[in-house]
Amino acid sequence: MAITRPKRESRAVEAFAEAAPDARPVAKLRGKKKLFAMTLPPDLIEEVTEMAQSEGRSRANMIEFVLRRAVQEYRMRRAA
Repeated sequence: MAITRPKRESRAVEAFAEAAPDARPVAKLRGKKKLFAMTLPPDLIEEVTEMAQSEGRSRANMIEFVLRRAVQEYRMRRAA
């Protein structure tokens, strides 16, 4: 019995597998931030959009601001 190397998949097969949506990393880096996707109810998105516009912020910046404040308040309650 001879020892043989496994057949190497063709480059086309490898390229196809690498192009699959789940082959890529989930979180993408943007500068020092990571991309994070989530779903929200439409009414909440509208509220956040209105808040952001009234504060002169982008929606993403408003969400970050609100989350940071919530985390800060959570930490303060935990420390007490």
